[in-house]
Amino acid sequence: MRHKIIFFIVATILIPISVCVYGQKVVPIKVETLDTTPTTVITGQALKQVYIIKFIDLSHLGEEIIIEEEALDQKFLGDFDVLSFEIDRETKQGQFLENWWYLNYTLRVINPKKGPQVIPSFTIPWKHKKSGQERNDPGIEIDYGLKTEEVNLNYVTTIPEKITSLAIRDRIDFGIFRTRGLVFYIASWILLIFPLGFWLAVFVRRFRHSSDVNSPEKENVKIEEVFLVDSKNTKISLWKARKNLRKYIRKLKRMGSHSGEFSFDAPGIMPGLYGALMDFLRITIPHSTIGTTGVEMLDLVKKMKNGFKNESVRRLAERAACYQNHIEESGKINYFWPTDPVDDAKSLNSSLRRTGRLSILIGPAHFIKNFFKKIFNRGK
Repeated sequence: MRHKIIFFIVATILIPISVCVYGQKVVPIKVETLDTTPTTVITGQALKQVYIIKFIDLSHLGEEIIIEEEALDQKFLGDFDVLSFEIDRETKQGQFLENWWYLNYTLRVINPKKGPQVIPSFTIPWKHKKSGQERNDPGIEIDYGLKTEEVNLNYVTTIPEKITSLAIRDRIDFGIFRTRGLVFYIASWILLIFPLGFWLAVFVRRFRHSSDVNSPEKENVKIEEVFLVDSKNTKISLWKARKNLRKYIRKLKRMGSHSGEFSFDAPGIMPGLYGALMDFLRITIPHSTIGTTGVEMLDLVKKMKNGFKNESVRRLAERAACYQNHIEESGKINYFWPTDPVDDAKSLNSSLRRTGRLSILIGPAHFIKNFFKKIFNRGK
């Protein structure tokens, strides 16, 4: 009787336990949460968190455990920024053939508040594919019951001495302000010196030019024998001489447009045009004086260096020599012009324009134009 009572008590205890164990659902997958490395981080320091997913290989039964990998690649884990995510896979043989997945997260704290921090738990969705089912079968139910554990760590804001700058999330390179300061310093000195140097060069050039114009020939000639005219004409400026010459060129063009080579205005225009042309040439051509004639101007130009501007001056000197010969041969009263007035005005205006300040640009442009013109004509 005593043995029956003991057997009854043991059976009463073990039978409910066996029933509970038998009623539990066997899960072929589990996850382990490892500690962070390191457990204490500072500002800007990255840390590593690893999770291990273990699940049984059921391929021999035609079944498969499928993990939703896309859900694992997250951008943020609570107050932590995910810098990188990698999965390492291994297969280990124990009582069963198991697949081990190592989820490697590289994190960084984005919460500026120091103190204890917690990496929150997150869900690892998975599904159990039975034999005869496809991987993408919508009838397979996804299980969201597998979750990781929370991980605690300590966050301090102390910046070590080795770190010279804080790597912020935007990764913006603001450059080195010392270099920019040096650039602005040099630029300020350039802007200060360049205008002064420019105006100094202008005044020196103008002084040298005026000295060349007003200086007599380097010969044993007395000043009284060179300046034989009124001193008012000796002080004419280049701008005024150019303006006066343009005025007579316009008169010549109007005369030619109305009357042609024969005009009653020719006797009045010829001396004025010749005088304005000679004033301009005296200022432009070195070693010319008040007593230098048009023919002599042409001889002085031939001694000058070859150049685009000097070529234009030579054409003006040729016209001055032509006007001088025309006046000497026919006298002051002559109603005929030696050439077509309109063409003569155009030639004078073109030569005068090429002797200006833009001659340094007009010369190369004219050369390039003639170069391509020769190539085009050769192709024909």
